[in-house]
Amino acid sequence: MTKEVVAVGLLTLGSLHAESNYTLDGYIRGSYQYHNVKNDKIYRDDALGGKIHFETAPTDGVSLGAGIYGTTALFNDDNRGLVPLRGDNHKSYGIVGEAYLKGEFGKNLIKLGRQEIETPFAQVDDIGMIPNTFEALTLINSDIKDTTIFLGEIQKMAGVDAEVIDKFTKLNGSKGMQVLGLTYEGIENLSLMSWYYRLSGGEIDTISYLEADYEQEFGSYGYSFGLQYAKQGHNIGGSTKVLGGTLSFTAKNMGLTLTSSYNETKDGSAFSGFGGGPFFSNSEYLIIDNGGDNCKAKWIGGEFDASILGLDGLSVGLGKITLEQEDKRDSTEMDLVASYAIDKDMEIHLIYSDLKGSNVGEDDAKHLRVYANYNF
Repeated sequence: MTKEVVAVGLLTLGSLHAESNYTLDGYIRGSYQYHNVKNDKIYRDDALGGKIHFETAPTDGVSLGAGIYGTTALFNDDNRGLVPLRGDNHKSYGIVGEAYLKGEFGKNLIKLGRQEIETPFAQVDDIGMIPNTFEALTLINSDIKDTTIFLGEIQKMAGVDAEVIDKFTKLNGSKGMQVLGLTYEGIENLSLMSWYYRLSGGEIDTISYLEADYEQEFGSYGYSFGLQYAKQGHNIGGSTKVLGGTLSFTAKNMGLTLTSSYNETKDGSAFSGFGGGPFFSNSEYLIIDNGGDNCKAKWIGGEFDASILGLDGLSVGLGKITLEQEDKRDSTEMDLVASYAIDKDMEIHLIYSDLKGSNVGEDDAKHLRVYANYNF
């Protein structure tokens, strides 16, 4: 698909007026990881990279865009593999992660080519240096009041969660993945969404997903809750169900939000798709997928907004997930997360995780990840 997009894009550029406007943006990112594995060794890894994104001004509703991403090691190159900062075999690499034609016609937005996508089971999951991007044809329509319709044909994928990180490879062979999504926000404080994914011939060949989220404020306080349901069909027959719920309470006058989330799988193991996945109980590293068949995942945590103390831009969170497997063995992860927005362009994030994941094939380890973004 991309060769055709580039060819059409060059023709489009040639037809644009010489003084057409364009936008140029992106970010510079630095990352550092420290992974102390129990009874083993300490692994260290770091990287420097970023993204440059270019998009022409629309001509008759049509514009052309491209995004170049890159990452390279600085001083360390010893990644245990929790969050890959570079490509296969830890190699530095650059990639044209976006290369698209975009058309805006009325309340329709059409994109053809390499692009960033945000859906429950196909998403950028920007947790490392280079996010997931997809080679796809997508349509977003908002003709119906309070309703957004998403249609997608996804053919290839590259990025942090891809089977091959540093180049685009086929998603579900030559058959790709077809996506239909509908979001409705016509009821005050309530958001409803429904999604369907088709992966013909794949091990998981269909995913149906429903989610409802409600939030309400009263004075300095507020609460929200959500419900989710996924049915994941198998091409050998049968299906796995994933149930979930979440409840949050916020006290703005104290800068505090408390949240509890739960997921449970029935008749198989969960599949989070192509990205971080939508499940409420997900933590930084352990997710319900790790727990195998008929797993229960419980997450509880809180977040503190330090602006209440005059420290604008600083937030600190603490959370814990417990995975209970079918055989009643537990795996846990405790996360401490801090984020600081220095200004509108510069931000720093710190994530410290204490993992006890040996029961699900992960490390028993303490992990620190720090990354900084400068946006331009």
